[in-house]
Amino acid sequence: MKFFEGEDIFHYSWHQIAEVFWFRYPNPFSKHVRTEDVLYRKVEDGILHTMRLLTKTVRFTSFGYNIAIKNEPIIEESFIDPVNKTIRTCTWNIGTSVARIKELCFYKEREKSSFAVERKAWIERTRLYLPSLFESYLIHRFQKNVQKTCKGLEFVLAQKYPSSVAVEIKPSSFLDKEKICEKARKAKDIAASKTVPLFAAAYAAGADKQG
Repeated sequence: MKFFEGEDIFHYSWHQIAEVFWFRYPNPFSKHVRTEDVLYRKVEDGILHTMRLLTKTVRFTSFGYNIAIKNEPIIEESFIDPVNKTIRTCTWNIGTSVARIKELCFYKEREKSSFAVERKAWIERTRLYLPSLFESYLIHRFQKNVQKTCKGLEFVLAQKYPSSVAVEIKPSSFLDKEKICEKARKAKDIAASKTVPLFAAAYAAGADKQG
């Protein structure tokens, strides 16, 4: 079994990531994400529990395999805790017998104006020849996809909070602020939603519980 672990830092507040969490897609760096549907959603003990079905385009073209899987179904389960300012997600694919990859993410406030995403992932199974070699390839591919995921999230954050970009984005970030602003101007069609975020309901429930 192959395993991946890492942490990414974003220079935005926890409330800002909670605002855009449901609007991560579409973005220019995650074009492989095709659809999103909510299967289950409920506020339980002040925590917003959601299960979604996503479909993604997945392709494998290495080690002699020529596999192209379109509309790969992905399950994403998330728990948003507005009182403790954390988000936990568990994601796994269910549509192919080639390999099963499971990913756990933990979003937490790091400082007043930044948050961290702790990420763990592992391959639970593979049915291909030379599984160890193929698992290494999948982990390498996963690492590249993580970079795209982070760039996409930072893009959405910069689009929603352009003033925060100029103040908080540092050169070590995935995208420098000039590129983010340029991409944001070119992607006006991905407008930020003006609806009240659902995590607010969880926050209210948690506040009532504490009171």
